Amino acid sequence: MDSFKQLNYEKDQSLAIIKLNRSKDRNALNQALRLELSEALKQAIADASVRVILIAGNGDSFCAGADLNERLPGMEQDGFVTEILLREYNPIIRLIANADKPVISVVNGAAAGFGAAIALACDLMIMADNAYLYSAFGAISLIPDGGSHKFLRDTVGAKKAYETIAFSQRLTAQQCVDLGIANRLAESHSLLAEARQWGLTLAQQAPFTLRLSKQILRSLDSADLERCLEQEALLQNVAFRSKDFEEGALAFFEKRQPQFIGL
Repeated sequence: MDSFKQLNYEKDQSLAIIKLNRSKDRNALNQALRLELSEALKQAIADASVRVILIAGNGDSFCAGADLNERLPGMEQDGFVTEILLREYNPIIRLIANADKPVISVVNGAAAGFGAAIALACDLMIMADNAYLYSAFGAISLIPDGGSHKFLRDTVGAKKAYETIAFSQRLTAQQCVDLGIANRLAESHSLLAEARQWGLTLAQQAPFTLRLSKQILRSLDSADLERCLEQEALLQNVAFRSKDFEEGALAFFEKRQPQFIGL
């Protein structure tokens, strides 16, 4: 059943388990992986025998976000970032949000950047005890995207969300549980096994109830999510074209403190 190259797709009874499989690159999202993840989600959503979807990462990380090493045609053109967010990144968030079945993020290691957005977008989250969410954007003078502003604000409130973003904070698994971002913890060696069992237990619940309750909860704020995704896509392009991002990216690769000037 696994016909993908950048991820693994497997069925376990009524579960669909999607595992990002670029472990050497901490499962960073290159274009191929972005497109495959959308296709895998569509496949799981369309499969009537699947009642619960799990998203996990192979290796030591859940997902390090966008692959900053990938160079794509047109990157130098103004508006490129907005276009690619709208076309390749945001559909992943919409598929998770609009799925008629629950989606669980299974977070091992780092969930950073857009990887954090994927984890936050899911209906439930289980984290390894050594995992963390990392709002990495501020460190290189970008803004969180993938709906992260909304997901953080709705979960922890505007002030804590802004603090997390402004200081590029790493939130440990325990902090995520305490703040209501994650539902439960597991030891790293047993994370996937516990996630499978949790997912199978969830799959035994009434699917009609699961679908309707998710529909109600999501409909309460669906307009805000759409507005957030669009605003992030537009303003991320502005940030991407700034001198501060140029300096931030250079400092990131040179492993030094960036010197931002506000331009």
